[in-house]
Amino acid sequence: MKREPKVLSDARIKKIKKILLKEQEKLTMKDKGQENFCLDKNELSDTLDEANMNIQTQQMLRFRNREIFYLKKINQALDAIECKTYGLCEECSEKINYERLLARPTANLCISCKEESEFIEKNNIYQKRSKSLGKTLMEIGRR
Repeated sequence: MKREPKVLSDARIKKIKKILLKEQEKLTMKDKGQENFCLDKNELSDTLDEANMNIQTQQMLRFRNREIFYLKKINQALDAIECKTYGLCEECSEKINYERLLARPTANLCISCKEESEFIEKNNIYQKRSKSLGKTLMEIGRR
């Protein structure tokens, strides 16, 4: 039995917007609190220290890229709220279930379209998306 999606009332949109703004603030405050650090190679005592520092820097950059990507998705969701298109699936234009939006406020696909997208991506190497760039491997290869 298919459940009817709950209507996205103004109060519910306000609640989700509050969640998005809180996440946005948390990420931007984290960015302000981070110090850029660079160590002079002379400060590192040996090649093992240097290798360890390189690994830590790579991990930090990867996590930061994920945060930047998430921040972009938050901003897109906030823009959609302002444009009154929030909660509509970008693929089929159906309403996205309120519970899904509460669990993942940046969702832009209904659960059916998301499952289909993941199935296609999983089974077709050329449709795999770069998590940070949001482009398919085919689009990246066209450069």
